[in-house]
Amino acid sequence: VNDNDETDPAITQCNDGIDNDGDLLIDLADTGCVNGEDNDEYNLPAPLGLFSDDFNDGNLDGWVLSAVSGGNNWAASTLNPYEGSYSAESKPMSTTTPASVMEKTVSTVGYGAITLRYYRRLVALDVGDEFQVKWFDGTTWQILEQTGSASANDAGYVYKEYSLPMNAGENLNFAIRFECTAGAVSEFCRVDDIEITGQ
Repeated sequence: VNDNDETDPAITQCNDGIDNDGDLLIDLADTGCVNGEDNDEYNLPAPLGLFSDDFNDGNLDGWVLSAVSGGNNWAASTLNPYEGSYSAESKPMSTTTPASVMEKTVSTVGYGAITLRYYRRLVALDVGDEFQVKWFDGTTWQILEQTGSASANDAGYVYKEYSLPMNAGENLNFAIRFECTAGAVSEFCRVDDIEITGQ
């Protein structure tokens, strides 16, 4: 009764009853459609794997490792991996931050929508210990995860996924790093199934 517009609603690709992108899905049944006003039924391309490491080759080749004086580097370990035979493990035996660092540079030139995924398990870390995950934007290391002054004692692996800011893409110097600081032999950090994707 109160309609003051005689024009018909706009017909878009996502409400026209036609399979516009040839994937046999129509309108809102197509994952390329956000809502009925969306005029692009085409799906985004699937993310492409830019880098992955499950450590099942039994080494950390390709990673840059460093540790404080007297501390231990990250190493491939067969003790309780997330899956497969190996994970990366750090038992640094030092509370000097960061005691043990594992770093990887991966060019993202030609890609955007960068996502980092990994599984991690932190065991017996107390307030004097630290676990951090960072990414490098070409100028500064940006923190994604850190335990800070909190303790951590994971019963199993914890899945982490981060959709990174736009400047992570098209970046020749993009890098990730895992830092573990722990003083006792019973304290350690483990990571497994690390993956970087882009579009």
